[in-house]
Amino acid sequence: MKIITMFKTLPLQKLAIFLSLTITLAACATDANVYKAYAGDERANLQVSRVDGDRYIRTDWINRYVDKVRFLAVDGISIENPEEFDSLQIAPGYHDLRVYYSWDLGSQRGLAPALVSFAASRENVSRTLRFNALASERYTVKANPVFNSQRLDITELLYVDFWIEDREGNEIVSREEGRYVPVVENN
Repeated sequence: MKIITMFKTLPLQKLAIFLSLTITLAACATDANVYKAYAGDERANLQVSRVDGDRYIRTDWINRYVDKVRFLAVDGISIENPEEFDSLQIAPGYHDLRVYYSWDLGSQRGLAPALVSFAASRENVSRTLRFNALASERYTVKANPVFNSQRLDITELLYVDFWIEDREGNEIVSREEGRYVPVVENN
């Protein structure tokens, strides 16, 4: 009843500002970019693990780019439109996560689907990481992009190493396990 009385005493402009701020805060509180990678009904956060892809800032002379670790598949099941999800929720237990390094294209957004397909097929910018997820834990997939020159231009990207850390910074999947190892062909 006090809330209704408060709305009656607020001028119309202040009421509109209050409602828009409330809606904005509610939208920020939701996990819109989290992919549910388990079967069944929605589960409480205590019953699932959350895995985030890390973000990286890359700059050139005039531009600033935000590159990200993205998810291609969980346990061999592909994620449709992986560029839409920054995180995923998984059931506790052992999982194989297929991740890739997604570079910011600036204004060239139309290339995104082609680059996802490219990254999925290249072992030097994608990897499958196996780990045991614990209930209510939060993990981050980290990446170390290695470039051919001092310039951090994406055309100079040689390969990416991946690993998984928990909230405290402990390596759950070590840098050694997620390191890129080129395949040497015998001629």
